[in-house]
Amino acid sequence: MRKIILTSLLMALILPTPLLAIKKKNTRKPKVVKVMEDPKFTAMLSSTAQVIIIDSMVVDSTDYMNAIHVNNEEGRIASYQEFFRERGTGMVYINELGNKCIYSKFDGELGGKYLFQSDLLSDGWTIGEPLKGIDADGQLYDFDFPYLMPDGITLYFSAKGGNSLGGYDIYRTRFDIDEGKFLKPENLGLPYNSAADDYAYVIDEQNKLAYFASNRRQPAGSTCVYTFIPTDVRKMYSNIDEDTIRSRARIDRIADTWTDKTELYAAQQRLSKVANSVSDQQVKSLASTKFEFIVNDRRVYTKLSDFKARDNKKRMQDLLALQQQVVTLKISLDKSRDYYATAPIHERAKLKPEIQQSEYQLERLNAQIHTLEKTIRNTENQ
Repeated sequence: MRKIILTSLLMALILPTPLLAIKKKNTRKPKVVKVMEDPKFTAMLSSTAQVIIIDSMVVDSTDYMNAIHVNNEEGRIASYQEFFRERGTGMVYINELGNKCIYSKFDGELGGKYLFQSDLLSDGWTIGEPLKGIDADGQLYDFDFPYLMPDGITLYFSAKGGNSLGGYDIYRTRFDIDEGKFLKPENLGLPYNSAADDYAYVIDEQNKLAYFASNRRQPAGSTCVYTFIPTDVRKMYSNIDEDTIRSRARIDRIADTWTDKTELYAAQQRLSKVANSVSDQQVKSLASTKFEFIVNDRRVYTKLSDFKARDNKKRMQDLLALQQQVVTLKISLDKSRDYYATAPIHERAKLKPEIQQSEYQLERLNAQIHTLEKTIRNTENQ
């Protein structure tokens, strides 16, 4: 018996460790990390609006208005600095007659940006009156991007706070004539809003086109302008799974919204017609612009018909457009710098990246102008 025990101990010392005890393999599945969804997004998901988004265009954040084609018969939009020719930020809506405007302006007493209305009289614009009712529950703040529909009652704008998903959300309200104030605003929901900034909701009723801007999934300084088909009644999705609705709510792919190809093609044609009309107006404006372009020591051109080289007329039109952009941008930049010097700290924090982006854009424009001028001279002197 003692011999058997000694033999067993000896064998245990001689045999390799794996033969003594074979460990069981770990059969546990790796933990799946769940990304927590914003409860507000989840709550809005079932009421996601079914819309056909016919186009999207990524532009510099300072150029989003140029990508929105507003019908002049229904009104127009402009930046605060462009319209009032004084320092300030925000968007201005001007009615079709040009005698009434709604704009965003910082107001210390109201604790942030707010919406005001002014009327044009014989001696100029009246002092802005704050819109009544849009902050009924006191939850919203930093109001901006107003657009009033031709009915004079329905107002779209963007604001922060309240039941916003994050950053700016788009809201809608209506004017109560009896009460003389706007009704409590309602969040426009998905897919118009996101955890990023969503704003500049504009409807062109005549051409049945609508637009809104968003910086969702965009790098700093860039904005995506979506063009879609507006509907009189909000249509919601049915008979599709929740993951598909979630994707549509985020606008993962605009092609997924093309549920009616007939409507899509008709809207694309309307958009193309509107874009071409705007382009034609710009070309006519440029054709009548006075300029002096030095070709060489003996020749100075003053009109587009002077150019002989192929494509130089088009190049000169592009050059004039770039030069106009530089002038406009410089005016805006100078006013922003002036305002920055006296602005409150929280306003400076927002203005700083905007100023830096404008400076970068100005450098790019000047580089493009230099290249175009060189190309025009070289080809014209051949």
